[in-house]
Amino acid sequence: MNPETKIKPKILLTNGSDIYSGGEYFVLEFGKKLKERGYDVTICCHPGILLYEKAKAFGINLFPIDFPVKGEIFKFTKIIYDYIKKNKIDIVHTNNNYDRTAAGFAAKFAGAGHITMNHSYHSISHNITHYIRNQYCTNYFLVDGFCTKELLIKDDKIDADKIKVIHLGIEPDSMKKDDALRKKVRDEFNIPADTILFGNTGRLVEFKGQEYLVKSFAQVAKQFDNVKLMIVGNGHLEQKLKDLTNDFGLNEKILFPGFRDDMQAVYSAFDVYLHSSVEGGGETFPFSVLYSLAQGIPAVVTDVGDVAKMIEQGETGFFVPDKNPEAMAEKIIYLLNNKNLIPEFGSNALKLLHKKFTLDIMFDNIIDVYNKIPLKKN
Repeated sequence: MNPETKIKPKILLTNGSDIYSGGEYFVLEFGKKLKERGYDVTICCHPGILLYEKAKAFGINLFPIDFPVKGEIFKFTKIIYDYIKKNKIDIVHTNNNYDRTAAGFAAKFAGAGHITMNHSYHSISHNITHYIRNQYCTNYFLVDGFCTKELLIKDDKIDADKIKVIHLGIEPDSMKKDDALRKKVRDEFNIPADTILFGNTGRLVEFKGQEYLVKSFAQVAKQFDNVKLMIVGNGHLEQKLKDLTNDFGLNEKILFPGFRDDMQAVYSAFDVYLHSSVEGGGETFPFSVLYSLAQGIPAVVTDVGDVAKMIEQGETGFFVPDKNPEAMAEKIIYLLNNKNLIPEFGSNALKLLHKKFTLDIMFDNIIDVYNKIPLKKN
C-alpha cells in the first residue's frame, strides 16, 4: 500500500533546541517534505533561531515557543495542549529532550498521537517523568540506528515493537557537487585546484573526536605535501584544536573556517571526507556523512553508532576504530597512494545514497509509522 493513501493527518513537529545541528536539519527537511506532499504541518521551535528563520523562508507554519532548558514542564505542556486542541493536531512528532516531555504529555491529554525521534545514541529515561512519558504517552519511538534501538530496549525498558529504526536521508540534489562553488570556496582559502582537500564538519566538541583527526592528519602531512584538511564548525574546543595544530606545525595545512551555513559549497571543495567521532558521545547516523555520499566523494569514518552502515568497506570508503589516529591515517595514505580510487569510491558512494538514504525513502518510512496511529477527534 502506498504510505500516503490514508487521510493525511495534521502534524506538529517540535524541537526544543536553540542550536542548529543534525536534529534541527532533520526537522527542517522533513517539514519541507511534508509541506511538499500536501500535509498540514507546523514547526514548533524557539523564535528567531536559524531553524525558525529557515522554516519561515520556506513558508512552513510556525508555532514559536521559547523552550527552557529544564523546569516549568506543566506550563509548557499547557501551552502546547492548547495549541493542539485549537488547531486539531492529529500527530505530535517530538525531537528533543524537553519538547519530548512537554509535547508528549500535551499530545496524550489532547487525544493526539505522539511519535518521538531520538537522534543520538543515548538513553531518554532519566527520571519518573520520562518513564511515564515513554510508557504511557508515546505511540512510537523512531531511532536513527539499530544501536539506539538496542539501548532503549535494554536500558529504558521500552517495548521493542514500539521502536522503529529509520535511517536518515537527504535530498541528493540539495548537496550535489558544484564546480563553481568548489572554486569559490577554494579561492576563498587560497587552496590550489590540484591540492587534495580533506574535510570534516561538525561541532568542535569532545565526542566529534577532532583531536584524533588532527593527530591522524599530522601523520599524513609527514608523507605528503599537496594535502590540506578543513575542519568546519565551532565549539568550545576550537582554541584547543588550533593549539594542537600549531604544536604539530600544521597551521598552513589545517584550516578552521568556523561555522558555515553553505554546506553544499563547502563539501564541493572537499575531495575526501573524514569523520572522527568517538563512542560515548551519542553519535548515531550523522548527516555530515550523508552529505559526502551526495557529493560523490569517499569517506573515512570511525566505527561508532551506526556510522559504519553508511559505508561499504573498500567500495565507498573505509571505517576504522575510534580514538585511533594511526588507523585513520593508514586509510588516508592508502587513498593518496591510489588516487584512482577516489573518483571510483565517490561514484559508488553516490549510488549507495540513491539506493538507501534519500529523503524520499526516509519520508515514506516515517509516514508508514504515522499511518499506524488511528486518528482521533481531539
